[in-house]
Amino acid sequence: MSRNGRAGFVAACLLACLAGGASPSQAQQGSGRGAAGPRGAAALSPDTVRVGDPFTLGVSIAGAQDATVQFPPLLTLGAELEQLRPVDTEWQSEGGGQWRARYRLAAWKAGTWDIPDLRIEWQGSEVSLTPPPIHVTSVLPSASEGPIPLDGPRGPNRIRGFPWWLLLLLLALLLLWWLLRRLRRTEEAEVEEAWRDPAVDAREALARLKRDLEGGEVDLAAFYDGLEEALRKYLAARRGWPRERPVREFVDGVTEKRRLEDVEAGLRSLQSRSGLVRFAHIEAAETMALSDADACLAWVDAEEAEAA
Repeated sequence: MSRNGRAGFVAACLLACLAGGASPSQAQQGSGRGAAGPRGAAALSPDTVRVGDPFTLGVSIAGAQDATVQFPPLLTLGAELEQLRPVDTEWQSEGGGQWRARYRLAAWKAGTWDIPDLRIEWQGSEVSLTPPPIHVTSVLPSASEGPIPLDGPRGPNRIRGFPWWLLLLLLALLLLWWLLRRLRRTEEAEVEEAWRDPAVDAREALARLKRDLEGGEVDLAAFYDGLEEALRKYLAARRGWPRERPVREFVDGVTEKRRLEDVEAGLRSLQSRSGLVRFAHIEAAETMALSDADACLAWVDAEEAEAA
């Protein structure tokens, strides 16, 4: 072989080696380069998701920190995909320096969906990157799996071995004890009310009125009203006299029957002065009012002695 032939063969071999050393773009990691542009790549994390689960589209492009790089803030997506928030960009010094962008996305329909090409502005030129497709699986079971079995409603957890009948028995005993105690209190109140002595009540009421008059806590009109009320209660208990009727009618009735021995002179004078004080507003002396209370007390004592 001549010298010219050997030189041509060597040149052909060198061209073949250079052509074979070029690396093609990958399938699951998109890449691209513009005219005299930088290296770029796009990847998904993860590349397979379920419907509604978010995933991240990461984009990187080589360049210095002071390089002018503009990523698209919003992607033009189909109805199956949605961008959840704007792009997040940062510069990293790894690998000689590169710009990275992250897009947070979500898919709303099962299937394999392509993401449109990204067009990035770099130093006044445009770089195009093709992201890999996203694989979206359904959250529903497949037809071969059949429907998901549904369990019935769950009630409260039962305590095994607990003697519920003992608890019910204790509640019944507690209710019975409460009822017996309530009945006993009612019977005691009725007995106390039934055995109250009307003479004792009358004497206590008359003594209280005298103390109030002497202490200036009641006036004469209120004093005589109190005497009237005390005598009404006593007559109602001892002789069955209606409490709504005044004592004057009782005194008059006894007088008409000419049973003056049953009516004391002090009691008759009390009725006269009581009417004057209540209706004519003529004030009686305090000493006379106290004497009227003593007359009422003496009349009650006489009634009790006659009943005994």
